[in-house]
Amino acid sequence: MKRLSNQDVEKYYFEMFREIYPLPAGTITYTDAPDVILNGAKRVGIEITNFFLEEGSLPESEQSQKRLREKVISLAHQRFQSENRKKFEISFGFNKANPIRDQKILIQDIIQLAINIEKRETGQIPINVFKSIPELSFVYLNANEYPDAKWRIVQVYDVPVISRNRLIGIVKAKEGKAKKYKNCDAYWLLVVVNAANPAQEQEIQVEHFENIQTNIFEKIIVYKPFFNHVLEVT
Repeated sequence: MKRLSNQDVEKYYFEMFREIYPLPAGTITYTDAPDVILNGAKRVGIEITNFFLEEGSLPESEQSQKRLREKVISLAHQRFQSENRKKFEISFGFNKANPIRDQKILIQDIIQLAINIEKRETGQIPINVFKSIPELSFVYLNANEYPDAKWRIVQVYDVPVISRNRLIGIVKAKEGKAKKYKNCDAYWLLVVVNAANPAQEQEIQVEHFENIQTNIFEKIIVYKPFFNHVLEVT
C-alpha cells in the first residue's frame, strides 16, 4: 500500500475538521507554508501540525522509544529462537517512566526472562518475576506453541491531560517559521491530536485552560479527530 504523504495526511485531518467547525465562507486550496488557504472575505492561511507529547528528537520521547522497543523485542525474539527454544508468544508492556537506555543489556534481560518463564502456564506474569527489568511494566505469556509465534508490544499507559507548556512550545516553533508563509490577511494554527498514536494521545481539557498569547496566529485550535474534541486557546 502506498504511504500517504504529509500533505495527504494534513488534507485528511482538515477535511474532517471542516465538517465540525464553522469555517468562514470561501474556497479551500491545499498548498504548503501554510498548509491550507481559505479565500473568502479575507485570505486565511491555516498551518497544520501534530501535537506530540515530547520533542521527537529526544531519546526518551515516545517516538524514539517506540522504535527502540520494537527493535529490542524483535532482536530478543530472534536470538531466543536461534537457541531452538519453545515457540510460545509473549506480550510486553513498557514503562514510560523508565525509557530504554541500553539496548544490549535489555535484550539479554528479556531473553533471560523468556527462559525463566518458558515452563509457566498461560497468563499474566507477576511483576516480581521481572522486577529487575525496570523498562517493563507488563508481561503476558501465551504458553501455546505456534510455528510463527510472535512477541509483541502492547500499550500500557495512562492518558495525560493536554500540557499548556508543551502547546506553547509548538506554537513558538511555528511562529519561528511564519516568515516563510505565503501572504495572507490572517493565520490560524490547527494542532491535531491523533489518539491512535501513543506519542500524541492526551485528553483535551476544555475548562479552565488559559489562553496562549501569540502575535502571529489569529486562532490556535487543538483538534482531536474521531472524538471531535475542539479547544480554541486564543
